[in-house]
Amino acid sequence: MIFAKFDTRSDGSIRLVMKGHAGAAPKGEDLVCAGATTLAYTAAQAVLTLQEQGKLTRKPKMALSEGNALIIATPTQEGRQELEQAIGVVGLGLEMLSHNYPHCIRLENTM
Repeated sequence: MIFAKFDTRSDGSIRLVMKGHAGAAPKGEDLVCAGATTLAYTAAQAVLTLQEQGKLTRKPKMALSEGNALIIATPTQEGRQELEQAIGVVGLGLEMLSHNYPHCIRLENTM
């Protein structure tokens, strides 16, 4: 099962954590894992784009590997809405996966 969590931290940063594997099909054939992975990389690219635009207060923390994703970004006041929107879209995608494959992915959103 994939566990995904979004939250806003006390310093104003937004965090996405994903761990695990969907287990819906054999490795390399699992469309649920592929969808979740695509969403994690989409979130990472959105954060990098905001960094390039100067809309983060510091370099984001990102670690993406097989079965794990960690993204922590702290937006400027100007960049907060854009970061929340980008992460929100990724969250909608994960919510859809969780709804359609509840035995494969669990989502916690505390933003």
